[in-house]
Amino acid sequence: MNPAIPTPAEREALNAALLTTGTETGFWDDNGRPAPWPDDIDQWQPDTGEPTTCQPGEQPF
Repeated sequence: MNPAIPTPAEREALNAALLTTGTETGFWDDNGRPAPWPDDIDQWQPDTGEPTTCQPGEQPF
C-alpha cells in the first residue's frame, strides 16, 4: 500500500472535511465538477506509456 494514498476511512473523513470547506481534492467527475477521492484510488496504476521525445529546442511541457 502506498503511504501517500489515504485509507478508505481517511478518505471518507477527508472528503467530508473538503465538502464542508469547499476545497477541491484534485479529482473531477465526468462533467468537470470537483469530486471526492475515488473509492478505488489504492488500485490506481500510473500510465507508463512510451516516453515522449522532444525535438531539438522543444520544451518537454
